[in-house]
Amino acid sequence: MGTLKDIVDLAKDLESRAKDRRDMDTIHKIQALAFSFQSGYTDIVERDVSLVQENAELKRLLAESQAEEVRVHSAIEFRRGKRTGNQWTAFCPKCRMPARATDDFGVFCSANCGWVSDVSKQELPRIIAQL
Repeated sequence: MGTLKDIVDLAKDLESRAKDRRDMDTIHKIQALAFSFQSGYTDIVERDVSLVQENAELKRLLAESQAEEVRVHSAIEFRRGKRTGNQWTAFCPKCRMPARATDDFGVFCSANCGWVSDVSKQELPRIIAQL
């Protein structure tokens, strides 16, 4: 806002030197435009501050809604939160994607990143009960 203050100060200086009515009218128009700009700028700054605060609150709410409890057991990452229905669910510790369990392969990454656990499908309920 330093530039705007310079414009207002310069207009005041010109006003004190103006000799005819037409120059005075032009200087008053410059001052009116400067004050109008200043008022609009103030509104924008206030809105910006409000939006920054609202954005911070929304980020906090988003982080809160995505918060999960994470535990590692038998080299498997287990998560519990809203997206898992507050149930402990197995996840790949390598890529953080959900893990799958089958009778044939045991526990492995659903995204096929290559992670495989030596824990069997039948052991998962026992491990989840310990969490």
